[in-house]
Amino acid sequence: MQRVKKIGAGVLFGSMIFLLFLVTFEVLITIPGWLAVAGRMHPMLLHFPIVLLLLSFFTLWVPVSKGEDNEWLDLLRLMAALSASVTAILGMLLSLEDGRSGTMLLWHKWGGVGIAILGFLFYAYYSFCRKYLPAGRAFTLAGTVGIFLTGHWGANLTHGEDYVLAPIRSKEIKMVAPEEAFVFADVIQPILHRKCVSCHGTSSVKGDLLLDNLSGVLQGGKSGPLYVPGQAAASLLIERIHLPMEDEKRMPPASKPQLTPAEEAILYSWIQSGAVTDKKLFDLAETDSFRIAATEFLQAPSGGSATLAYAFEAMDEKKVAALNNNYRTIVPLGKGSPALAASLYGRYVYDKKALEEMLPLRKQLVELNLSRLPVKDDDLKVIAQLENLTKLNLNYTDVTSAGLEALEPLEHLREISLSGTAITAEGLQKLVALPAIASVFIWDTKVDSMQLRSIRDNNRHVLIEAGYKDDGTEIIALSPPLIKTPPGVFENSIELELSHPLPGVEIRFTTDGTDPDSVSGNLYSSPITIDGNATVKARADKPGWYGSSIAQASYIRKGLTPDSIWYGTHPVQKFTPPSIQHLTDGELGGFDNVGNGDWAGFRESDAVYYVLFNKPTTVQSVLLILSNNSARHIFPPEYMEVLGGMDQHSLKPLGWVVPEQPKNGDLPSLMELKLPFGPTELKCLKIVARPIRAVPEWTNRKRPPGWFFVSELIID
Repeated sequence: MQRVKKIGAGVLFGSMIFLLFLVTFEVLITIPGWLAVAGRMHPMLLHFPIVLLLLSFFTLWVPVSKGEDNEWLDLLRLMAALSASVTAILGMLLSLEDGRSGTMLLWHKWGGVGIAILGFLFYAYYSFCRKYLPAGRAFTLAGTVGIFLTGHWGANLTHGEDYVLAPIRSKEIKMVAPEEAFVFADVIQPILHRKCVSCHGTSSVKGDLLLDNLSGVLQGGKSGPLYVPGQAAASLLIERIHLPMEDEKRMPPASKPQLTPAEEAILYSWIQSGAVTDKKLFDLAETDSFRIAATEFLQAPSGGSATLAYAFEAMDEKKVAALNNNYRTIVPLGKGSPALAASLYGRYVYDKKALEEMLPLRKQLVELNLSRLPVKDDDLKVIAQLENLTKLNLNYTDVTSAGLEALEPLEHLREISLSGTAITAEGLQKLVALPAIASVFIWDTKVDSMQLRSIRDNNRHVLIEAGYKDDGTEIIALSPPLIKTPPGVFENSIELELSHPLPGVEIRFTTDGTDPDSVSGNLYSSPITIDGNATVKARADKPGWYGSSIAQASYIRKGLTPDSIWYGTHPVQKFTPPSIQHLTDGELGGFDNVGNGDWAGFRESDAVYYVLFNKPTTVQSVLLILSNNSARHIFPPEYMEVLGGMDQHSLKPLGWVVPEQPKNGDLPSLMELKLPFGPTELKCLKIVARPIRAVPEWTNRKRPPGWFFVSELIID
């Protein structure tokens, strides 16, 4: 026993020295991966010192005969002190790796260190505490209070502030009337407070991101700006909330309360409409998508986040997860709710099969968003099988009034959106006759005002929203043109087709990547032929309206097809496509989603590719399609170099290029990096691109290495 105690005391003393070292030099320490793993064991072990320390403190309150020395109780006090010290060390390691800061973390960290010191002192000076019993017992009471306070701070870090008292506090959400609400203070901030501030508040700041005040939201965090106004799909906030549950960067994490579909829609529409902060909601245009969504949100029970009771059971989570992919998301309508909401994306990849695959969820799917997809009348027969569907978005799809008859079996359908479709007054009349219908949205359709007035008068129980009618009294911004021709790689030539849903709009475009304005650029009147590489930019203008933002798409003429390609250096594992053939598959990745398998990502090592032709081939240029998104630390490479020869052992430099780096404020985009070098006969090419070693100062004060993402390789 004495030998065990002697070894334990030595380990305890050494652990205290190491703990004090971590406390003293924490700002200078960078921990290796294996220590980071040890730090993550802190939550698993912290219960041992709590129990053991409380038991050891209790030994001072137990009557002991004079001179009696119980070795087992002394061993208990040693183990309590040692477990407290080890747990505090692991907590320090976790704080170094976790990337959090804030007052709550500070209190919890110093509380844990203090408890470890108290445990050490209690073990080392137990005889003194026993001799001066009143002082010793006061010491144990102070230690007990410290344990409970430190545990409370830790619970707040893990589960959010006021975690202990939350069950007895009022859960009522006080909503402001829409006409009195300010955009940020009364709509956006409450959502962030409910779902984000537990990790990103003053008490606990993770990732240098503070979301409990406007200045923190505007500043962003260590990963860059939180959003790009007007570019929701390219914003970090929207990307993070749509990551898979198992992804460690998903926000909120799987262990935290999740955003409801209504809350996700509010955040998306806020960013897309410009992310204004200091205006009243009703200062925005009546047709502003955020104003419309926020008004409905504020008028809904519990801020649109109430969880309703449903008669059906929840579907197995694994089956739901299996149906999620890059072009289809299916999420619970609320925490613990069996009801599901589905959204489909990707106009050029959509087909009827994407709907049929969801039929196993026919009872659970209550909301379906198919906006701007090529949905046909025949597809509505599949949708009609979703027996509990309550909300359906078919805006700017290809459905007609004839096809809408298929929706008659949907006896629970309460809301349907058909803006920009071919619906007629006859079709609208059939919709309002559905048993549960309460809202119909038909902006930008052929239903005229006289027909609409008649239908409204006869169906006053249904809200029929026809949207804005241009009477020349209000100036608002146009939406960007629709580039109907799918971007990508083409063989010989391709027809470029542009359109806009609003009549009388003038579309101007360029094909050289320059920005058109209201007077410069080509005036679009009919489809044009593109027979070479082109970056198309288009904007819409109309007298009495503000010009639209610019729509953009890239078209690349197909080059030579190599016989094989292989990596010289592999991409980061998380961003390694299923096959290296993604480089020549003719599919351009979307710059707003580099994790969809179309992109190879490099960061700290050069991107190196070898391209092989079985026969001598004349090559004169190499073109890479890159992602350019400084908000996410994605930049063009520092330089690209190309070498060529008859085999990989006899390569000679063919040329190199240093691309221009983006400037602060540049919007995300696809980028073409081309290196021409004159006709050269060869069989092997080596392409080397170096990611930038440190992002610019305006992106992040810590300046980590930048990311470099490549989607397509064109050899000409």
